[in-house]
Amino acid sequence: MKTLSKTYREWSLDDWCHHVKALNVDTLTAWSNVSRSSYNHAVVLGKQRKVARLLGWLPKLEKNELESLSDEDYIKRFKAMGVKTISDMWRGAQHWCEYLRKTNRLETIAEKMGIGYIHEYHPCCIDYYLNRCRMVGDLSAWCQLDKNAAEAARKHGLMDELRIRAPIRPRRGYPSSGGYCRSLSELAVARLFEANSIEFVTQLDYPFTFPRGRRQKCKSDFYLSKEGAYIEIWGIPANECDPFWETYQTRRNFKLAMCRRINLRLIEIEGYILFRQGPEAFMGHVMAVLSSAGLPLRKTTDRWTLLDPQGVNKEVSDGK
Repeated sequence: MKTLSKTYREWSLDDWCHHVKALNVDTLTAWSNVSRSSYNHAVVLGKQRKVARLLGWLPKLEKNELESLSDEDYIKRFKAMGVKTISDMWRGAQHWCEYLRKTNRLETIAEKMGIGYIHEYHPCCIDYYLNRCRMVGDLSAWCQLDKNAAEAARKHGLMDELRIRAPIRPRRGYPSSGGYCRSLSELAVARLFEANSIEFVTQLDYPFTFPRGRRQKCKSDFYLSKEGAYIEIWGIPANECDPFWETYQTRRNFKLAMCRRINLRLIEIEGYILFRQGPEAFMGHVMAVLSSAGLPLRKTTDRWTLLDPQGVNKEVSDGK
């Protein structure tokens, strides 16, 4: 039965809460999807955020609400986002962090959460950065894992010399127990497979070829032999500003269409998350994708192991 506008206006906050509870939702977005009419009336009457708070939800903050929250309120909201570092805080709610920084509260809140800044001095010394890079084994991986030091090297004007003298990715790619990986995002997935004792091979041919020009073999990033699943680590986001976007998207769409046509099991992972959001966020994305595909990973790893270019060799020597 349709509820009249007059009835909505007569409801008390308790009536609104009872109505929303009956919808079995736990966010404002879910409420708007399940009952657009009641949500729109709540917005018009200015009730939606009051109801959300009474139900224990954490609705988005308006600009004029930032000043009214205590440190504990912010901590509760940041924890609900699953933040583990100050970088996560900035990525999750940049406008909050801007406000907290201007009011000298950002570091205090981070320290209360146990994720305060670690102050480290990075000198203007090329040997210092070379040694740190050699500990990782690859310049690209080091820039991902040791971002503060890499940024200091840039500010000191040492990156050009580092690119010349620091170790770089081998021509064949990064070694793993299943073969060579062509990119850091592929390497990270391989390290997770190794940590969970999942058998895999890299660069396995699909049972089809690209149709244009010479009929080139079409290779997958990974193949899980026991599960019978191909895995693609998509390295370029759908961004039309990228000069390779059109070609990459054509090849990507062709692979997806062929896998559907001949009924191949294909798991897709967005590799660019590693570079936009960091190793921890990428690891969470990979684990979520594989779990939804029926392949839950029981073991995680730290960010250094995740992008260790020589990790497989270290495991072999440790075994000896």
